[in-house]
Amino acid sequence: MIERIHAFRAALQNAAAERRVPTEHGEGLFTPSLREVYDLNYLRAEHPAPAAALIAETEGVMEDFFHARVIVERADDAGAAAFRARGWTVTPHVIMVRTRRPDRRVDTSMVREVRFDELVAARRAVTLGEPWGDADLSSLLNDAKQVIMRAVPTRFYAATAGGEIAAYCEVRSSGGVAQIEDVNTLEQFRGRGLGRAVVQHAADRAESSNDLVFLEALADDWPRDLYRRLGFDVVGERHFNTRFPSPLTRLRLRTPRLELRLGTRAELRALADVARAGIHDPDVMPFEFPWTDSLDEASFVAFHEQALAHAQPDDWQLNLLAFHRGRVIGTQGIGAERFAQRRTVATGSWLGRAWQGQGLGTEMRAAVLQFAFAGLGAEVARSGAIAGNPQSLAVSRKLGYEVVGSHTVSPRGVPVEHTDIELRREQFRSPVPVEIVALEHLLPLFGAG
Repeated sequence: MIERIHAFRAALQNAAAERRVPTEHGEGLFTPSLREVYDLNYLRAEHPAPAAALIAETEGVMEDFFHARVIVERADDAGAAAFRARGWTVTPHVIMVRTRRPDRRVDTSMVREVRFDELVAARRAVTLGEPWGDADLSSLLNDAKQVIMRAVPTRFYAATAGGEIAAYCEVRSSGGVAQIEDVNTLEQFRGRGLGRAVVQHAADRAESSNDLVFLEALADDWPRDLYRRLGFDVVGERHFNTRFPSPLTRLRLRTPRLELRLGTRAELRALADVARAGIHDPDVMPFEFPWTDSLDEASFVAFHEQALAHAQPDDWQLNLLAFHRGRVIGTQGIGAERFAQRRTVATGSWLGRAWQGQGLGTEMRAAVLQFAFAGLGAEVARSGAIAGNPQSLAVSRKLGYEVVGSHTVSPRGVPVEHTDIELRREQFRSPVPVEIVALEHLLPLFGAG
């Protein structure tokens, strides 16, 4: 029984994946076209293995993803403890097979089979009802469902109330095995028994043409008890072990030519290559800390990752990567201390030499200023430039900054003047349109909620 379920799931996973990468203890299954959907991008381990080994393999094959996930198909408590000890989130799923009749049968006359497109609005409402839900994620999840539908025959059932879809689920089936999945009831219709009705109906329909019907439930959530009453018994357990990314990785700033966002580890390595190829004349050091004199990739990547890991609402630094035609070309940083009280940000940036002199520096600074003033509600933005860096000051003047003072720095042991500049909210007019994506739920992380 359980082996048939594992075989069914493995066939579905393999068919859904756009790319498969074998590792020593498992296999990476990826859909890069939907890289933000965790359930389509992960490492599968058929049997328990040392957590340290699985984590190392996963981070190796998933360095171009923000998240990391290992699904252990035949999990045990020892493995879960090892993942938790390394800071990963372990989500146990129990596998439940319908082996009995329900404890009671309910009226299912309100349930009917529907097309997927009929469910899109209801699925969107469910996603938006979650604390992390937004329209972009809803669209991604619908695209992900289309991937599953292409991989395995899938039917959808919905319960209606007052002419509206109120609850729904799906049935995936192949080779005599059927899985009930994605059971949801819209919030305004909960407490009416519609979830029970739709699952009972789906299970009955699945049993009519399959000899094995199963579903999964979170091990510690209440639907498990509902499924037990509907005749499902636990036959196995699998664990989703996940290193979740910072919510800030969802932020996007878009201009006509650029996208600014945080970078994956692979993208940070690419950014280090841009820096190695050259940012400035080697005889002139434009940075207060002369990091380009001895660029080490590991330290470079760690700098970016630690800045994100240590960000707090009262002290944060966001080092956004600038992408031009899908290629990373530089970085635009913005940070603040006690933003809620001071409403002041500081910015800094650099571009690879191949992309300088094209107005891209102005465009990416405009994006981050629009983010600060219109998005976060900042009042003042501060920046500066070391003597010998007229390009940076030219960008600042173009955007309306004013000189407010200077001080001395010694990046290479020789004192040089650093010009201090600032821009007030009322003085800023962006020279380019700027689209800010996914900021609403992130505002508290900047002390701006």
